Amino acid sequence: MSKDERMQHIDEQALSWLLKHHDPKHQGDARSQSAFRAWLSIDPEHQAAFLRWKLEWEAMDGISAEQLNRLRADSRKTGGPAGQGGWRQRWMNVCVDAWSANPALRFALSGAICLLLGVAVLGSVGSYFL
Repeated sequence: MSKDERMQHIDEQALSWLLKHHDPKHQGDARSQSAFRAWLSIDPEHQAAFLRWKLEWEAMDGISAEQLNRLRADSRKTGGPAGQGGWRQRWMNVCVDAWSANPALRFALSGAICLLLGVAVLGSVGSYFL
């Protein structure tokens, strides 16, 4: 697998995890959370990819409903008919829809990410003192 293919695969996994964090079926599921933590710990690129998607997700917070509808319409036009367009385009369409529908989930995800970053920072800082 080439480096580009590997990074694309990691990006797809990271976005999948982000969407799972917004899915009520996976919230509070200990098995899912454990699998997520294990995935993050496998490779530093996993955490970096997840944080990139998280930041893109959070950037959508400042978008008004009118802008969001325009973005949704524009992204569907550039993605072409169903089944066409890149995987990122299809995932962004899913993200836009999920993001606009669940403001409480955005808040919960932000808290979870802050906790994750805190653990990551404390873990890396703590390793310097050992």
